[in-house]
Amino acid sequence: MSSANTPATSTVHPVDRILPVRQMLTLGLQHMAVSYIGAIAVPLIVASALKMSHADTVVLISTTLFCSGIATLLQTVGFWKFGVRLPILQGVAFSSVGPVIAIGTNPEVGFAGVCGAVIGAGIFTMLMAPFVGRLRRFFPPVVTGCIVTVIGLQLFPIAYEWVGGGRHASDFGAPAYLAVAAVVLLSILLVNRYGSPMLRNMAVLVGMLVGAALAYGLGMGSFHSVQESPWLTVPYPFYFGLPTFSLIPIATMVVVMIVQMVESMGLFVAIGDIVEKPVEDKQVINGLRANGLASTIAGMFAAFPFIAFMENVGLVILTGVRSRWVVAVSGLLMCSVALVPKAGAIIASMPTAALGGAGVAMFGVVAAAGIQTLAKVDYERNRYNVLIVGFTLAAALVPVLAPALFKQLPEWSQPFLHSSVVIACLVSVLLNATLNGVSVPDAAASKSATHSL
Repeated sequence: MSSANTPATSTVHPVDRILPVRQMLTLGLQHMAVSYIGAIAVPLIVASALKMSHADTVVLISTTLFCSGIATLLQTVGFWKFGVRLPILQGVAFSSVGPVIAIGTNPEVGFAGVCGAVIGAGIFTMLMAPFVGRLRRFFPPVVTGCIVTVIGLQLFPIAYEWVGGGRHASDFGAPAYLAVAAVVLLSILLVNRYGSPMLRNMAVLVGMLVGAALAYGLGMGSFHSVQESPWLTVPYPFYFGLPTFSLIPIATMVVVMIVQMVESMGLFVAIGDIVEKPVEDKQVINGLRANGLASTIAGMFAAFPFIAFMENVGLVILTGVRSRWVVAVSGLLMCSVALVPKAGAIIASMPTAALGGAGVAMFGVVAAAGIQTLAKVDYERNRYNVLIVGFTLAAALVPVLAPALFKQLPEWSQPFLHSSVVIACLVSVLLNATLNGVSVPDAAASKSATHSL
């Protein structure tokens, strides 16, 4: 694939390698393009539920993108004891949508209370990171393999909705939509087979552009939103007023952040395995701290809690480019696009079917990476591993295949049962600890890790 994948005489790990500027800009744009729809989805949903004006909605989208860029820079570049320093693009966690709307529609709290709750929960995350991060040893290959596989499988329904033209399309599944998605997939395959190393790195972006050209030729898509979007907006703190702090909203958001800490820890370890840079306790703790700081900043800017975008994990696998600096450039681009809503609207006008073709490719390789990890697990001499994998996949896919199954369970448990990744983390970790036990680090390593915190 790319030069980032080829053996090098230097000791610089591919994750830490700085590529040529033009290459990083192009690849960073590719990361942003595949994540943009997901990045603006949450603020659009929240703005609609809270009946915000068009002007306030534009501001909310811009602040969310701006803070997504900051959160991405915190995780990829990092500073001091913040950031896992892996190719992770951060986006708004969908698990926060329900609580945010519930808090924001409370007339006694309002959106100022949402901001205060996000700030409070972010501070809680930073304080709890050193304790939660020490659970890294509970994630051996049989656990991380389950998590990565579930990441890919749970995203397939989203990709299929895109392929069909979008959930609310009146002609969902029309042959024209399917044809566009098929052309995107074919283009990605052809570029990977016959393209130059540089072009192969951009296979997903090339496929999306080819699919978009075909889609517009067939009359799909519209640039109407581009005409309506303003040229410039400047996100600034406390646009919706000074945050207010109330116990119940903060406690509600803390529950969301606990769920995200579990999910993030699994993602950090899994992504570290994918890019062949194992993540230790220290990196997990620094990554969780960065999530907390990003959420605290987001609360000041009227945004929401952040977590790793799984779409970009697939892109890292598909392109083979593991450099965290490429994703850092994507974070800078998100901050820049946040200032120019019209530019963001151009990206958002990508026909859904074209995005769907790219989604099928990316999510498929994520699932394949998980299966590859599980293939290395010893099943012959340890029959418990078969039970761990089987039980984990069966439980984790319930939110995808039968989402109504858990709705009768207590309200407090719903945030944990909403995400397939969280279920995969909890079930696989508990089963592995129960059946296989937990490997305890030696005293010297433990002392060194504690000292480094």
